[in-house]
Amino acid sequence: MQSAANASSSTADAPAPDLAGISLPTVDALLDDAPEADDEAPAQPHSRLPQSAVPPNIMLQAAVTRLVEQKEQIDQLARNGLLAGLLPAEWNTSPGNELRAFVASVVPFASDSARGETIAARVPLKFLLGHSQRWDKRDVAEPKSLAAYLGSDDRAVPGNADLAEVMLLAPLGLAWAHAGRGRVGFLRAMGLETLPARVTALPYPAAEQLALYLADCDGTTQVWCVLDKRKLRALSVPSLTLPLLSAYGVAAPEPWPSNWPAPAEVGAALALARTGKSVVEVDLVKLVDKIGRDHAGEAWSGASLMQLHTWVPRWRFFLTSFIGLPAALLLIAALALPGRVEAAAVAAALGFAGGAIAALAAPWIYARRKHLS
Repeated sequence: MQSAANASSSTADAPAPDLAGISLPTVDALLDDAPEADDEAPAQPHSRLPQSAVPPNIMLQAAVTRLVEQKEQIDQLARNGLLAGLLPAEWNTSPGNELRAFVASVVPFASDSARGETIAARVPLKFLLGHSQRWDKRDVAEPKSLAAYLGSDDRAVPGNADLAEVMLLAPLGLAWAHAGRGRVGFLRAMGLETLPARVTALPYPAAEQLALYLADCDGTTQVWCVLDKRKLRALSVPSLTLPLLSAYGVAAPEPWPSNWPAPAEVGAALALARTGKSVVEVDLVKLVDKIGRDHAGEAWSGASLMQLHTWVPRWRFFLTSFIGLPAALLLIAALALPGRVEAAAVAAALGFAGGAIAALAAPWIYARRKHLS
């Protein structure tokens, strides 16, 4: 009993622990949410290259990032065969140039024909479109080594192997890989943030030059983008294009103007231009001129038979009726009644000849202007 009391007394007399010196575990450690070290994830490479500039527009940056993420998801689904027959036809018209076709259809009037300065830089992967339908991280035996190789500054030096080339729409801050398309998704999956490449700046029309319209064509509502009130392109995937253009500053789609060419006329011109072309564009000024000429061609006008390019004379009948017959009558009259009917026969012959000339040359018929030569 005494020992028990002594033990209780010693316990009570023990000094209280210093709580200030105890380090508590973090919330991430308690929740087990702290990321563990990944043996396959390479460290971010130290680079001497500058980073490509992007517009300081937060909404535009978010829209570009969203578009890049959507393209990555499309590639994953297409790689697994889940989008067979569902993608726009123009994305697959040029094997090997699928990414360029994607940009041309999603970003209207984006072109790499007029190029600016080319520099070596690192492009943020969150703003960079790639094409990951052929291979990804799972197809690589040593992904860490390959990521270090493709992420090196040497991939931006002309003359080196596996050079990467990137086209940058500077006003939008959106880039796409021109060479090295497949590595974009791979490096993103490996945790890298930038891609070293030869970066070429490209222009893009100002937001004020672009206008969006809703048109009812053949019973379906289409979205058309018009540049400078002249050049028109149809948006094949408006759900991808409209958020980007809206963040860029383009006004929301408006109804098609009633004083512009009818939607049916524009739709027919688009269908005609779509034949064998990856980029479908209609010049509205030329279309208006064509419609005017077609309407003028439907008007009725006086004409002669010789002006009708759809009419072919029956020359044997003409020679027989208007030359042979008068000549035969003249010969018969001269033999039967010499000296009396000569004047009448000559008059008859002249009458037939004059009738033939009048039938061919006089504008005594009506025809449409488009049928005239």
